[in-house]
Amino acid sequence: MDWNKQLTLMVSRAAPLLNLSGDSFYRKKLVWKQRFVAKFGLSIQSAVDLWLIVAEPVLADKLTKVHFLWCLNFLKEYNTELSSSSTFKTSPTNWRDKIHFEDRFEGWNSMVPSCYVDGIDVLIQETRPFNKGLFSHKFKHAGLRYQVASAIGVSKFVHVSGGTNLLPKLRQGEKVGLPLLLSRSITETCH
Repeated sequence: MDWNKQLTLMVSRAAPLLNLSGDSFYRKKLVWKQRFVAKFGLSIQSAVDLWLIVAEPVLADKLTKVHFLWCLNFLKEYNTELSSSSTFKTSPTNWRDKIHFEDRFEGWNSMVPSCYVDGIDVLIQETRPFNKGLFSHKFKHAGLRYQVASAIGVSKFVHVSGGTNLLPKLRQGEKVGLPLLLSRSITETCH
């Protein structure tokens, strides 16, 4: 797939979701950058790169770039289906039909290691008085950290937790810990 063509298509799909016109992409780059990152959690260029990686299985499931953008927003905000469906002007039933978080354990047969965990920092409003546990060296601003675990072999998110103070990622894993993800014999914990 041609990257520039996919960028143009991503702009056209994202524009109505951001209340922008597709024609304004090159004239209002800063506005586009800020709104896209605020809504979807990454730059539009990174979204195109990610789309090129996942497009084949996504399209095979009869999903579109709009559904892909819904997923990015879900991973950024973790809204309820009622809230998300309202944001994207669709029904909760249609949202549920497209976003399948409950099937994350299907096909997960890796034993050890069973998943990988990453921390994702998000900006928050500064608190008064200053709380050094909320200071992000990455942003030079207040932030929270979320843990996301992805199953090895199926690349589905199997665990999301967070909104915790910005502990170093390894200390956060020890402190927050990951719960038992499955009671079956597939795996006991993320290693």
